[in-house]
This record gives sequence, C-alpha cells and structure tokens, in this order.
Amino acid sequence: MIIHIVGGFLGSGKTTGIISAVKILQGRGVKVSVITNDQGNSLVDSNLMKGSGISFAEVTGGCFCCNYEQLEKNIDFLKKSTGADVIFAESVGSCTDLVATVLKPLMKFRGNEIKNLTFSSFIDSQLLLHYIENASLPFSTDTSYIWHKQLEESDILILNKTDLLNKAEIQKLRDWVKSGIPSDRQILYMNSLETGSVNVWVGAIGYMSMLGKRKSLDIDYNVYGAGEANLAWLDEEIEISSNDGSALMVAHKLIYRLANSIHMNGLPIGHLKFLLNYNGLTDKISYTAVLNRNMLKISTPARSDEVRLLVNARVQTSPEILKSIVESVISPFKSESDIEITEKNVSDFKPGFPKPTHRID
Repeated sequence: MIIHIVGGFLGSGKTTGIISAVKILQGRGVKVSVITNDQGNSLVDSNLMKGSGISFAEVTGGCFCCNYEQLEKNIDFLKKSTGADVIFAESVGSCTDLVATVLKPLMKFRGNEIKNLTFSSFIDSQLLLHYIENASLPFSTDTSYIWHKQLEESDILILNKTDLLNKAEIQKLRDWVKSGIPSDRQILYMNSLETGSVNVWVGAIGYMSMLGKRKSLDIDYNVYGAGEANLAWLDEEIEISSNDGSALMVAHKLIYRLANSIHMNGLPIGHLKFLLNYNGLTDKISYTAVLNRNMLKISTPARSDEVRLLVNARVQTSPEILKSIVESVISPFKSESDIEITEKNVSDFKPGFPKPTHRID
C-alpha cells in the first residue's frame, strides 16, 4: 500500500491537484482512492471526487490528527472495498504538525503494510508572492503561524497556481526559495490543471522512497489553536428554483455578492468554494485570500430552472458575522416573485482546539 499525505493552507489547490494526479494514475491502470478531510460535514471536495468518478472516504468533524482512528478505518475501508494500491489523504487546510501526528503514527502502527509514505505540502504561489512582497500575510499573526508551520514541514513543497504569475514573479519566487527554504527540500512549481505539470509531481511521489526518518515540528499549540479559532466555518446547501430559467443566473449573482461582501468588509478569505449542480452538469467556483476585482465578475450562464448550490466558506471572522453576511446576501433574492430559495443543512462554527490522538516527537 502506498499513501500520499497532502497538506497545505486553505485555497492552495490541493483538491484540484489530487484529482489531476488520480486521473493520471488511473490512466496507467493504478487503483487509486482518496480520503478527504474537513472540520465540517458537507464538503465541496467530496462532491468533486464523486463527480469525477473517484472512490473516496471522508474524515469529517476535525482534522486527521484529532481523528486518527477514523483515518485508519477509512484506509482499511478503501483497501477492502476498492482494492486501492494508492491512497491520497488530503488534510484540512487549517491543520499542521502532520509529521508528528499522522505520518509517524502511520509508520509506527502500520509500517509493515506501507510500501511508501510521502508528504507533499501545497502553497498558493500568489499568496507566497504576497508574503514576499509585503513581509506579511492577509491573516492574523496566529493564523499566519499555521501557514508558516505548513511551509516548514513536508518532503515536497509544491508552489501551485504558477500559471497565474508572470515570468518576473516566478523568478521572484525562485530567488526567495533559494534563500528561504532548506536545500534538502524538493520544490515543484505546478499548475494543478495542466497534466504535464502534475505529472512531474506524480513522478516525484512515485519514484522517491520516503520511508526514512522525518523531523517533527517545533510548534506552539496555543498559538496554533488560536490561529484556527480565528477562522469561521460555514457550510450550507441552497436550492434555487425559477419560473423563467434564471436559477443559474441567480446562483452566480449570489456567489458574486457573497464574495464581494466578504471582500468589502475586509475579511481575509481562507477559501470560498461553491459547487453548482444544474441541468445534469457540475461547476466549481472558488475564491481565496488573493482576491482582486477582476475575479469578482458575474458570468452569463446557461438557462436553468433548478440549481443546487453547495457553499463551503472559511473566513477569518466570527461564525456569527459570517452567517450574518450570508443571510444579508441571500435575503433579497427570497423576495423576488419568480424565485424560490430553500436553505438546508446550515452549519456555522469555529474549529475546536487541536488535540492530536497521537504525537510522536
């Protein structure tokens, strides 16, 4: 059995990268499954896996480290039900300290079953560039601490979304990496949507032996816990019906107004993920911390009478404020005579204090 642990901050493109990697491996006849992970329970990422025809299991209600037994049960389930040769396990974006709490326990308790165990960490190259140019991130000091710790650990550091940068900006990243990242770390510059780029990552995790010793992080759990507590989680399903085929346009307007309202309130976005199901099709729309006005555009979508919209919002604010913003955006649409909006499975909260099942120094 081969397990690829994938970490990285909210919005860094982990899910897209994993889906692309799985498709490459499936094309080679490899049996691959995925374990998704989140503090919430209604996940855009899991629905994307399902829509992509990828076998998966979920660890919900907390990170891998705090739900380690659930992680192991899902590994066993996927091995038995799908015969998976390779399993990608994608950690929630607010989690760090994975070497001590996930990789080392896996090797301790299941080392005789594991042929290879790799750890890749995704970094949004735009967010890294923002840090290089401003010497800070658009998050609080405590939340930024999580990002910095994620930058410290992993076998492979993936600077993702490089297609969104120009040559000068990429060179600035390369110059920073030379001085800011230890020379023994493997660095990949990647575009998760480009097969050739992802294939380099697939090769790296497929041919390198990574069963050796890893160094656990030196980490302050009080700061780590405070950083997670600064983030609000909101998940909900929104069903939109119309009499004039405008349901999809309404969904796009709702998405635009929500992202714009959060942006205009000066609230840093971890990620905003929206999954739209309509006319037998599925679309994903995402916003991250690096948000500019050009991204806040309303498209002219196809006509549809029925749309199911799944919302995953991770924003630096309180759950109460985030829920209030969502309600203020949705409310005006409910008064329109040709539109019917139904909200389901609404959940808003902040993550609990991280309490790993195991921690091995």
